[in-house]
Amino acid sequence: MMKRLRLMIPGPIEVAPEVLAVMAEPLVAHYGKEWTVFYKEILGMLRRIFQTDGDVFLFPGSGSAGLDAALGSTLFPDGKVLIPQNGFFGERLEEIARSYTTNVHTIDFPVGRVIDLGAVERTLQDGNFDAVACVHCETSTGVLNPIQELATLCRSHGILFIVDAVSSLAVESLEMDAWGIDICVSASQKGLESPPGLGVVAVGKRVWDRINHAKSPGWYLNLKVWKEYTEKWGDWHPHPVTQAVNNIKALRVGMERILKEGLDARFERHRKITQQLRQGLREIGLTLYVPDEIASHGVTSVLGPDSKVDELLAYVRKQKGILLAGSLGLLKGKIFRIGHMGPSASKEAIDEVLTALRKGLRAIQ
Repeated sequence: MMKRLRLMIPGPIEVAPEVLAVMAEPLVAHYGKEWTVFYKEILGMLRRIFQTDGDVFLFPGSGSAGLDAALGSTLFPDGKVLIPQNGFFGERLEEIARSYTTNVHTIDFPVGRVIDLGAVERTLQDGNFDAVACVHCETSTGVLNPIQELATLCRSHGILFIVDAVSSLAVESLEMDAWGIDICVSASQKGLESPPGLGVVAVGKRVWDRINHAKSPGWYLNLKVWKEYTEKWGDWHPHPVTQAVNNIKALRVGMERILKEGLDARFERHRKITQQLRQGLREIGLTLYVPDEIASHGVTSVLGPDSKVDELLAYVRKQKGILLAGSLGLLKGKIFRIGHMGPSASKEAIDEVLTALRKGLRAIQ
């Protein structure tokens, strides 16, 4: 048996006992009138969280499955996409996009710094792009990119805007329709407060002309296929595959918690907890990797003691039972990350993390 650890990582997050309990319930069929009513209610809840009147699709899979669906359904075979990137998951967007089209252009910004709107604007003026794809919260560093402003830029140039909101949905303010986001992708295991296993894709109404024009080679992650089955089998089996029924039932409980709290109250709670954490980290002598003004409210990155990041994280894990995350790519071994989303965005959880880090720093000196 794996040791039970308190998950203070950027995902999967700790979930409430009532969410976990649903995973142990007897299975139900993924079709029929009762399931269909239940499933469509869940899609309605997701629309409230995305703040969209568009279509929402739930894929058995990860957030990357949703990104694959979004990019493959709009870009193949010759779509031209611009990907401004400032970290590992921006690079992941590029990797997925290149599997569908050779017309992938990137603007590289320093890791740990925000995407510059002026540079994106100049690039859009010089090129005839079909879409821009960008990460909202760059999970590898906790930088929060200016998605609302990027959406406005895309609208002014008449191109689609695709957003990776895997680490930001239900944590950060995000208004899909009001801001002009065309496709927004997330996953179940972070801000949505439920176990991993579901990718979520919200699709705005104006995107379907582009999707219907594209000739995606796939079936399982093809948004046209999901739309077709939603319409063709919508009264008894509103998806083309066997759904992960207990994951979806657990997702509903997680979303009930979110909507009961209220989105505005939820965003404010995450902001306050982030301030508490960042202040506490400074007080114990640690240096934050990302400036306050561009920091996300669900992931915080910290510069570790020289050459002792792994040692510090090992102490916190073994002695205090708390799992923190290292980082990825160029930052591996240099910074560590603390996840504080959903139930983990609490004063109690942050106090425990700060106490563990304070003792860990003393122990490794």
